[in-house]
Amino acid sequence: MTLRSPSFLDLETLLSQAEYHDIDVPVAQDIVETTVSKRSGGGKVGLGALALTGSTGSDVQFQSTYSLAPREKATVSKVIDGLIRDKAVNVNPVGDSALSKDALVEIEGNARITAASVMSKVFFIFRQLMLDRDIDDLNELANLDVNEPDVAQAIQRVYLQNELLPLPMLLEIRGSSLPHKVYVNVRPDFFINEASADRLEGDLRVLGTVSRLIPEDDFRVTDEWLLHGWEFMMRRIMMAQIQDDLLEVTQQLSRLGLDLPDDDVQAYISGPAIVIDAIALY
Repeated sequence: MTLRSPSFLDLETLLSQAEYHDIDVPVAQDIVETTVSKRSGGGKVGLGALALTGSTGSDVQFQSTYSLAPREKATVSKVIDGLIRDKAVNVNPVGDSALSKDALVEIEGNARITAASVMSKVFFIFRQLMLDRDIDDLNELANLDVNEPDVAQAIQRVYLQNELLPLPMLLEIRGSSLPHKVYVNVRPDFFINEASADRLEGDLRVLGTVSRLIPEDDFRVTDEWLLHGWEFMMRRIMMAQIQDDLLEVTQQLSRLGLDLPDDDVQAYISGPAIVIDAIALY
């Protein structure tokens, strides 16, 4: 057993799991301290045909983070150790493991942010522009030009900074012990100390609960990540024609040098696959 230093932690859910499984939790009061950051940038940024100069104080709301004292890291590690020791957690399940919805698992592998989450930033920008410009026709989104000053500036703020927007992220875990694809839903505002994209990629262990089991020859649409914040009926309308929209978005991103893999998750997750709701990343 080791002392873990989580980069992401949904403490309330972890402690709820501990209580359900009768794990003793000596938690001090006021365990977390919430902090909200406002970023600003300056200087010249060049990206292909896009080059902006000057200081741009960002009005974009990034994810809030919180701090975890060393003794609380020890408490968290003991709780996770207790759950594993009592076999409440299925650690690195193998191919013949019978996984079920809401099962608690710990899976290790190489994490990467999916194209659905990369492109969700574009739809975040589009939604803001629709509100700012009183656009009520979805077809007008295809006519947005990335070289327009306000569009270019918005893209700069969300793509050229490492901070994460207040959006759920969909990760893919490669090289796990399972034969099928593994995806992780990472909700906003549970990062420790810093919320940045590079803390979501690379070798990670994920503690979480199975939220979706997608059988072979089945699929799950990705609107909850791709179109987070959009009204429900608007999401349904957009997902019905999303392939054309995603082609246009992909072309826009390619002009900025952001090429997305052809086999990456965009409009849907194809089975066989599982989706895990993250409780902790470490």
